[in-house]
Amino acid sequence: HWGSDARGVGTTRRFLLEWLSYLHRYIPVGLLEVLPQQMNHRPPSYFARNDLETLLSSSNPADWIKISTMLLGPPPPGFTFTPKHKSNAYSSEGGMANAAYNAGAENG
Repeated sequence: HWGSDARGVGTTRRFLLEWLSYLHRYIPVGLLEVLPQQMNHRPPSYFARNDLETLLSSSNPADWIKISTMLLGPPPPGFTFTPKHKSNAYSSEGGMANAAYNAGAENG
C-alpha cells in the first residue's frame, strides 16, 4: 500500500510505532478478573507468556523500535521516534503525583 522503497518502509515503520504507542495501554478482556468490567477497576498485573508478548506489552519506545526492526529491518541512521499518545490513567511507582507533591512541599 505504501510501497517497498525507503519512503514506504519509513511510513510503515512510523505507522507501526504510533499504533504500538496507542495500543500498548489496553488490557485484553480475558485478563480481567471480573466480567463485566467497571470503569473504576484497575487491571491486574500482567505477566507475558514469552519474550514477544513482553515486547508487545512494553511501554518503552525502544522496545517498539525493536519490534519494528524485527518486522521491517533496521531503521535508517539517525531515526528517532517520540510517541504522540502519552496519556496513561495509572501512574508508575513514585510517578508525577509524588514529584508534584514534593515540589509543593519544598516551596511551602
